[in-house]
Amino acid sequence: MLKSKFIFLPEKYSFHSLCTAAYLFFFYMQASLRWPAFEAIRFHFLFGAFLALISIVKILKKKKFVSKLDAKDPLIVSALQLKKASYWLLAIMCVYTVFSYAPDVSADVFVDRVFKYALVAFFVYVAVETLDDLKVIILGVFLAWLKVASEGFLGWIDGSMMWESQGFQRLHGSSAFVGHPNSFSLFALGCLALSMGFYKSESLVLDKIALGLLAIFSLVIIIFTGSRSGYVALFFVTTVLFFRAGHSKFKIVVLSLFLLLAILPFIPVEYYERFESIFTGQEAEGNSSGTRLIIMDDAVNIFFAYPFGVGVEAFSAVRMDMFGRVQNIHMLYLEILTNLGPFGLIVFMLFAYRLLSLAKLGVKEADKLDSTFLSGLCKFVYIFILFRLVFGLFAMDLYEVHWWLCLGLLLASVKLLTQTQTIDS
Repeated sequence: MLKSKFIFLPEKYSFHSLCTAAYLFFFYMQASLRWPAFEAIRFHFLFGAFLALISIVKILKKKKFVSKLDAKDPLIVSALQLKKASYWLLAIMCVYTVFSYAPDVSADVFVDRVFKYALVAFFVYVAVETLDDLKVIILGVFLAWLKVASEGFLGWIDGSMMWESQGFQRLHGSSAFVGHPNSFSLFALGCLALSMGFYKSESLVLDKIALGLLAIFSLVIIIFTGSRSGYVALFFVTTVLFFRAGHSKFKIVVLSLFLLLAILPFIPVEYYERFESIFTGQEAEGNSSGTRLIIMDDAVNIFFAYPFGVGVEAFSAVRMDMFGRVQNIHMLYLEILTNLGPFGLIVFMLFAYRLLSLAKLGVKEADKLDSTFLSGLCKFVYIFILFRLVFGLFAMDLYEVHWWLCLGLLLASVKLLTQTQTIDS
C-alpha cells in the first residue's frame, strides 16, 4: 500500500526530485530579486536549463506504453484527458502569440510566463518516481510559502508591511509577485488550501503545528490585505466545502467559531467597512469598483471589435489604441475571452474542469489505497483550483505558474497511484 504519514520527513528521494524541489523553492522565494548575486549569474535561468536537460534525458529513456487494460482505468483516462486539454491550451496560446495585435508583447509573455511555467509541470512529473520524490517537492513548495507567509504575518505584527491604500491600512507582501494586497491575498488562499488539504491527512504533531501556523498566517493575510476578492473567494469556497464535509460539519463549525472569536478583537473597524463595500460599492477612498466597471465595459467593446481575440496579453495595447486607457482586465474570464477568443475560453474551462475532476478521482483512489499523503495532495489541488477560479471573477491570473504546478502534481500523483501503469502516451 502507498501509506505515508510524514509530509516533512521524506526518507529517500532522488537527486532529480531534490533539484525540482530546490527550483520551486527558489522560484517562489524570488531568489534573483532577494539576492543580487543570483541575478548576476542568471541563477534561475541556468538552474531551469539544467533541470530541463536532466528531465529530457530521463524522459527519453522511459518506455511509452499504455495497455488496453490500463486505458480503461478511470484515473488513467482522466489523466490523459487532462494532458490533452493542457496541450490544447498551450497550442492556442502559441497561435495567439503568432497572430497577436501586439506580437512583441505576446512573444515575451509566452516565453517568460507560458512556456517556462509549463515546464514546471514537466519537471515535477518527470522527477517523481516514488512517494518520497513527491514529498520532497511538496516540502520545497511548503517551505517557500511558509517563509513568504510568515514575512507577511510579521509585517502585520510590527506594521512594517502595512501602509495606506484606498483610504485604510492594507498588508502588502515582501516579494514582487505578492507586493499588491490582492496578489498577496490570492497567495494566502493557496497557502490555506495547502493547510486544509493536508491537515486531516497528517498525524505528526510537528506537521499539525506547521500546517496550523501556515493557516493562521494565511487568514491574517487574507483579512488585513483588505482584498474583497479574497473575502468572497474564502467565503464561497469554504461554504461549498462545508456542505460537502459530511460528518465533519460539527468540528468545522466549532473550529471556525474559535478562530473567529480569536481574530475578531484584532480587526479594526475599517476592515468591516471594506467587507460591507462588497455589497454597497461605497469605498473609503478612491473608486476601484467604478474603475473595474469601466475596464469591463471596454473589454466587452474590444471583444465585439475583435471577436476572435486580440492575442496573448495584448488587451492593454488594444485598449490604449481604442480608448486611451492602458490598465489590464481585472477578471480572469474576460481576460481569456479577449485574449484567446471564445474557443480559448472553452479550452481553458475544459482544462480547469479536468484538473478538478482528476483531483477528485485522485482523492478517491488514494483513500482506497490508504495513501494519506496523496489524498491530502489531491485535496489541496482541488481546493487550490476552486479558490483561483472564484478569485478569477475579480482578478487576472491566466499567465501564472500555479495552473501548471497543479498539472504536474496531479499527473505525478496518478503515476504513483497506478504504480506499474504509465501515462506517457
